[in-house]
Amino acid sequence: RFLLPVIGVFVLFALYTAYWLHAKSTIEDQVGVWIARQESAGYVIEQDRLRVTGFPYRFQVELTAPRVHAPQSDGAWFARLDMLKAHALFYDFKHWIVEFDGPLWLEYGNAPATTLQLDAELALVSLVSNSVGETIRIGAEFDGFTVTAVNGDAPDVESIDRLLLSGLVTEDDTLRVRFEATGVSTSPSAFTPDVRRAFGNTAELARMDLSVTHWATLANDADAAAWSRAGGQLEIAESALEWGPAHLSGVGEFTLDRTTQPDGRLSLRITDPDALADALVQSKLVPAENEQALRLAAMMAPRGPEGVALPFRVRDGGVYLGPVRLGDIAN
Repeated sequence: RFLLPVIGVFVLFALYTAYWLHAKSTIEDQVGVWIARQESAGYVIEQDRLRVTGFPYRFQVELTAPRVHAPQSDGAWFARLDMLKAHALFYDFKHWIVEFDGPLWLEYGNAPATTLQLDAELALVSLVSNSVGETIRIGAEFDGFTVTAVNGDAPDVESIDRLLLSGLVTEDDTLRVRFEATGVSTSPSAFTPDVRRAFGNTAELARMDLSVTHWATLANDADAAAWSRAGGQLEIAESALEWGPAHLSGVGEFTLDRTTQPDGRLSLRITDPDALADALVQSKLVPAENEQALRLAAMMAPRGPEGVALPFRVRDGGVYLGPVRLGDIAN
């Protein structure tokens, strides 16, 4: 009777080992199926080695030196990485955490191609799927994120101290996304010298909580016009920006018009409207002839504990405050 517990433990261990080895084989097969599916769509995916480790508590899929060539229809970009890892607990294959090791090199564009080196102190992506394999929840965390142009034009964003993102597809086909970035530094070429002098090169905070209705229409075909015709809307439930004299928060609703231009409204709460008006005119984002209209609207707008609330209208490629066109979206 003293040997029975020991024998039971050995039997359970043997059964679990058999389960783990079977699951490992299944994971390897599924990775191969996924790669074959992408290659049938025109992608070329290569790696030096594929292995599954992590026994006994988890499964870890390791791709050593993965390389991806996209087809011409998807931009003909090329990406390579030192190591890609995906982790899952032994009892939950619907939740995977993807870890990126080493810098990511991304090449795109016609000759001469642009080459970017993306790196981070920490880069994790969480993926949760449903029973049929569709991704319904995504999360991401990046610390010390940097982008360096090896060849070609410099990117607009050079570095982000910390980036958090979460997304969820609800049962009513709505994508809900929340992201927050702190310490967002831009490159010298991202804005004109006037804008940099007025606002600086680094935004202390950028945060947004938004939802996209009719998500399947947009995700399946990437056709913004069809998404708009289906009644799709982008709703901003919360947003905040702290960038130099701009300390803003707001809500809004947007869709696309017949020419696929943004069409909607944006209600902003401005902590210091006078300082922001000075910066907007100094940076030439607002023409000098509209300065007095902007200051008058800020003076007459209702004030609260969070500052002044101003309603903006976006239509016909421009941004309006009442009847006054403050500027163009492209600018």
